[in-house]
Amino acid sequence: MKKGLASDFDNTLYFRDTEERMRAQDIFEILYFQQSGGIFGICTGRSPDSVRETAGKFIRPDFIIAVSGALVVDGKGKILHEYLMDRGVLEELYHMMESEAQMVIHAGGEVYTLMDVEYPLQKRIGDLSELPDSIYGLSMRLPTPEAALETAERIEEIFGDDIVPNVNVNHIDVTGGDCSKATGVKAVRKHFGIDCIGGIGDSFNDIPLLEAADIGYTFESAPKELKDVADEIVVSVADALARLRVM
Repeated sequence: MKKGLASDFDNTLYFRDTEERMRAQDIFEILYFQQSGGIFGICTGRSPDSVRETAGKFIRPDFIIAVSGALVVDGKGKILHEYLMDRGVLEELYHMMESEAQMVIHAGGEVYTLMDVEYPLQKRIGDLSELPDSIYGLSMRLPTPEAALETAERIEEIFGDDIVPNVNVNHIDVTGGDCSKATGVKAVRKHFGIDCIGGIGDSFNDIPLLEAADIGYTFESAPKELKDVADEIVVSVADALARLRVM
């Protein structure tokens, strides 16, 4: 039986505010899982380049479900699935939120900003008209988690099914309608012929990931809504992989 695991990245596998950004035991278990024939990948709101830049010296994922499912690539960067966001909807949302949030736009495999560049991978543009045609989504940072939840509700009320706001602590990753981490999991399962796939995450935006997986893992510290859809509570990615291997 071919097994796979799709792991959320920030605060699940990668911990920006700790000295050990990626835990040694997680790295060991990922490598062992892959060497044993398992398929391991990242499922995130980030771009593929951001994942590679951050985790590349530790692991080589077999796939990356990026931009909350809007862009899925294999380990070599080949596009397996993409879901584009309507340019007009993006522009309307951007102008609605430009005074309330810091935002970046995922398009053409790059990350664009009209604000000051915060990270080397971001590209500064002067106007939204400069974006490539292939727009995958928009990521925004709000002041607090409460503000993010309130903003997501407002976006849903205004835009309906045209877009999907995925909340992760104080961030919202917005994609086109009918797109989520779940659609990314389906694309990965089909491409690699995975018989049993697990999903692990820590926040609200991981609910579709856990629901699409055959077995969903989360942590005791996760929101109740996430624990309600999870099959098992674990302490780490390494713990989830160890359980998945013996299933």
